Amino acid sequence: MCTQPAEFMSAVSCTNVLMSNEGFKVSSGIAYPIELFYAALLRSVYREVRKIETGNGVKMELRQNEQFLKKAYNKALLPCVLSVLSGNINILADGILVGQKLGTNALAAINFSLPVYLVLCIAGSFVVSGTAIRASDAIGKNRADQAQNLYRMSIFWCAAVSVFITIFGLLFLKPLSLLLCSDADVMPLVTEYSGVTLAGALAKILIYIPFWFLRLDGRNGQVTLMMTVMGVGNVVLDVLFLYALDMGVFGAALASVLSTAAACILGFVKLCDKKSGFKFGFCVKAEGVKFSEIAKAGSPSAANNLFQTLRVSVINALLLSYCGSETVAAFTAVNCICAFAESVTSGVPQAASAMLGIYSGEHDNESTRLLMKRQLKSGIPCALIFSAVIIFGADFISLAYGLNISLRFAFAYLSLGIIPALVNCVLSGFYNVSGQNLRANSIIFLRVFLMPCASLFALLYLGHSPWLFLFLGEILTLILWFIATGISHKNRSRFLLLNNSLEKSGNVINFSVSGDAENICDASGRITDFCADNGMSPKQIMRISLALEEIMILITDKNEMAVEFDLRVYSLQGVIGIRIRYGGNDFNPLAYADNDEEYLGIRLIESICEQAIYQRTFGTNTVQIFVEGGVSA
Repeated sequence: MCTQPAEFMSAVSCTNVLMSNEGFKVSSGIAYPIELFYAALLRSVYREVRKIETGNGVKMELRQNEQFLKKAYNKALLPCVLSVLSGNINILADGILVGQKLGTNALAAINFSLPVYLVLCIAGSFVVSGTAIRASDAIGKNRADQAQNLYRMSIFWCAAVSVFITIFGLLFLKPLSLLLCSDADVMPLVTEYSGVTLAGALAKILIYIPFWFLRLDGRNGQVTLMMTVMGVGNVVLDVLFLYALDMGVFGAALASVLSTAAACILGFVKLCDKKSGFKFGFCVKAEGVKFSEIAKAGSPSAANNLFQTLRVSVINALLLSYCGSETVAAFTAVNCICAFAESVTSGVPQAASAMLGIYSGEHDNESTRLLMKRQLKSGIPCALIFSAVIIFGADFISLAYGLNISLRFAFAYLSLGIIPALVNCVLSGFYNVSGQNLRANSIIFLRVFLMPCASLFALLYLGHSPWLFLFLGEILTLILWFIATGISHKNRSRFLLLNNSLEKSGNVINFSVSGDAENICDASGRITDFCADNGMSPKQIMRISLALEEIMILITDKNEMAVEFDLRVYSLQGVIGIRIRYGGNDFNPLAYADNDEEYLGIRLIESICEQAIYQRTFGTNTVQIFVEGGVSA
């Protein structure tokens, strides 16, 4: 803001020294060219100096770092991990308590009934993940009304699908039970458990709505609370129904349904309160969004549950055929621990899904790369800790399930596969939210179904340990992905397959700064330089510079904590877009343009901007400014 006046006065002072009687008394013909050269030199030096910042005597380029992004991601990480962990307590509690109280037949019945539960997961995840991913994309493209209608659409279709599944499932319960299990001793227990699960389909499917949309709203703590209610409630009710009331397998299934219903009600209460960014309602179809687009976005989540269902059925059949029912019971325990491993392999990508969806809508490749790296940095230590726990606790887990088979080799191979599984889940999650659904579905199909089942068949046929399939399924998928991206990336980036055309053209910059006055001035200068280089008029540049400094200083002053800014500027099709993203409390600086005469720069935005928008997404604040005057593509 002060640069141009300072340059002008420096040039005037130079001319005065050259021409005055107290100075060198040179003629104007000599002084004025020197003045112009001096002003140009000052401008060049200033531009070069402003490209760097000094810290402990080391010069570093002003560029995007992960400080802001790391804080935003970490706020979501623990709640997502705990949410997945709490949800899987249902499976663990049923497995351990049923195994101890009712024996291996009842434990096997729960495992044989798992496909019914997974079908409900397929329905819920397909509808809700599809609408939520499209909603995050709509938010990234500044279509708030469309995001609201997608939320309401998810409510309508989840309710409709759950009613259909309940009616259809209960009508054909006996044939379904026979299909799931042919063992005469176990099948009646399968019928009992599956019937209660189907009757509670509404809660099992609807719970996906608060799970996804509360995270999109940045309220990750509420998701944790909801899932904790489900997990703890299931354990308490299992103890009550199995031990106090002696309700058998029926009681175990009922405990799961009631605890899920309680969590679902709590989640919707939070989605309907004053803090929620979504309003309850029903909508058959969101305007401007095709059903096929929702289906594509929801297909990876649904495919994951579908292939999990097929995987369990195929592995149960293979183990029963080659090894007997005792190994099937052991696989029930291993499968429960695999579900707990998803607190890392699924929880880590889920924490990033809302942010990645919005970055994808904004075509922000640099933030996407940083967030992908952050997922691996956070996930790998968690995976190592989890691996150590299950390896050292293998005998205890076997005892808890009442098994006579050692699980040490099973958990050793599971531990080897957990980091490849994390990488596979991070990649499929990214491909899903970025619209590369075929790649996401391919990874899921390979890692969840094809590679594990093919590996298990080969291992059993050759007489090797069957548990090695837990590692082979993941590592073979990762190898195939590495080969495929090397062949098919063409003009896109390797591995993530991002479109780099905007970066290659030089028409975009991303950088991060802290909220102190010096860094704010540097950021404003960097943006105005970019605007000047991309065809914006000097009058617009001066107003933008004043407005940006005022906005960032106002944000810093009104926040109770230190503020980190993530900034992105791009020029596309004659429009320059400026995005300022920051953490802290919910605060809209653009509101000061109407009710406060003090902020001239913010008021000037209205006269030069095509559009200025404030949004609160995934728990952070975003200001976007669009100005006509950039270089046309």
